[in-house]
Amino acid sequence: MQILINGTIQGLLISLLAIGFSIVYNSTGIIYIAQGAIYTLSPFLLFSFIKVGIGIPIAVFFTFVITIFLSMSFEKINHWPLYKKEASPLIQLISSLGIYIIIVQIIVLIWGNETKVLRGGVDTTCNFLGVILTKSQIIGGMTGLLFIILFLIWLKKSDTGLMLIALSDNPVQLSLLGHDIVKLRLLTFVISGLFTTTAASLTALDVGFDPQGGLNAVLIAIVATIIGGKGSFVGPVMCGVLLGIVRSQVVWYTSARWEDALTFLFLVLFLFFRPQGILGSKGRIESL
Repeated sequence: MQILINGTIQGLLISLLAIGFSIVYNSTGIIYIAQGAIYTLSPFLLFSFIKVGIGIPIAVFFTFVITIFLSMSFEKINHWPLYKKEASPLIQLISSLGIYIIIVQIIVLIWGNETKVLRGGVDTTCNFLGVILTKSQIIGGMTGLLFIILFLIWLKKSDTGLMLIALSDNPVQLSLLGHDIVKLRLLTFVISGLFTTTAASLTALDVGFDPQGGLNAVLIAIVATIIGGKGSFVGPVMCGVLLGIVRSQVVWYTSARWEDALTFLFLVLFLFFRPQGILGSKGRIESL
């Protein structure tokens, strides 16, 4: 039970990241590597604001404002201009990777390469029916679950959420119906920034953070999105939780060094036996 609960909490945080990646990928087709820059920067900003004596609520607010604005700027300055020039997905990927590398190097120059801890002192624990959880785990699990539930309800019940689903299905037809594709695309980057910053801050609160963790986090989000099913928003959430449980089991019974290896082995197996993902549907081969 201890391993299952730990894995579920880790999986909820992976699911937040997967939502942040999949909402951009499903809606625009961009393999959003620059998401890793948001993930890396968020805890450093929060750490710095708290360090200078700003209260935690205000520090969290400023961090979210900056990272969401930065995420929007990736779309306005880079991805949308490339889209208008009909750049290929490969060019979008390379430019996104370039943004990630530049921002990570700036982070290293400002804050250094050392691992930092967001919370001060030893974390308090809670024992419930033999399961021991830290305060950081409880905050992370509850916040992650709340964000995911609210997002899925908003996606299905609001007009804007339904338009985002339509954007992922057929952006051309949505544009012909008179909807503003530019604003909808920008909204996906806002939501991505929100969920990525949340996942990064909660993870940093629990296990600390360093400048090199962003790319690995995005790769895990990509795995969750692919296995969950392209075009689905529920699938990446389910797969995120599943990956969290699997990775927790791997750490418990073997070593943390095998976490990523088993994650990508999981991906390879799905690509062989169910390439459309858990909730994806098989594509139709169109005749030429």
